[in-house]
Amino acid sequence: MHRYFVIPRPALQPYVDRLWGWESACAPTMPLLLPGTGAELMFHYRAPIAIDGVRGRRDLGAAYLLCARRAPHQPVAQGEVGFVSVRLRSGALRHFCPLPALALGDDAIPAADIWGAEAAAIAERVALAPDTDTRIALLQDWLLTCLTRYGKRQPAIELAVRALYYRHREVRIDALAEQLGMSRRHFERVFREQIGLTPKAFHRTARFHLTVRDLLLGGDGDYLAAALDHGYYDQAHFIHDFQGFVGRAPARFLQTATPTAHFYNPPIFTPDKVPLPR
Repeated sequence: MHRYFVIPRPALQPYVDRLWGWESACAPTMPLLLPGTGAELMFHYRAPIAIDGVRGRRDLGAAYLLCARRAPHQPVAQGEVGFVSVRLRSGALRHFCPLPALALGDDAIPAADIWGAEAAAIAERVALAPDTDTRIALLQDWLLTCLTRYGKRQPAIELAVRALYYRHREVRIDALAEQLGMSRRHFERVFREQIGLTPKAFHRTARFHLTVRDLLLGGDGDYLAAALDHGYYDQAHFIHDFQGFVGRAPARFLQTATPTAHFYNPPIFTPDKVPLPR
């Protein structure tokens, strides 16, 4: 299995964490994609990967959006693997997408259902590209076109997303709404419209995502210490949350998870260095 990642161009860095890909001459066992607050936009140039999700197993074609929020999705390789994925940061999908966040839900969606013929065209160009550098360049050009077309200037929402994600240990929603000059009810409505989750649900999902990322990257299996460090009250609180998101106990999952083959990676930028949207 060949794995790689590319740091996006500066104009994309506030919205895109990385572009990354896998290549394999066989059909490998794919890791479970757990719920999170970002999104994966995947383009396949070899055999497409099926997805076991909330609506059963589906073959979504050469390009699709994975937007897991409340339930895991299981990719299933069906032959030789070759794909490039755009990893969108928390809350960034709205800057590239013609559909409102609430319309996307917790699902895997064919890219053509979102971007129409434009998605089919870029997927075909990626599939026909001669090498990785060309695929990456094509996707970044297309992303910049989408950003110009759909990008939004919403400083309050950007600040809220960053606070709920990077400061999830200590942030309080009432205080955050007051800081932004909104009532809690107004803040919740605007945030849900733009992000697709309530602030409370986003905060809970971010805490879960970051805890599991640390556990998988750390590899020590001490989920109690990681849970407490990320703001869970105790072991029972984390186990309950984990079972709600994954459908199994954390100990069972961590015993079978392969630390080097999952959808989590060490961050490229520290929180204070993540570029802000212009």
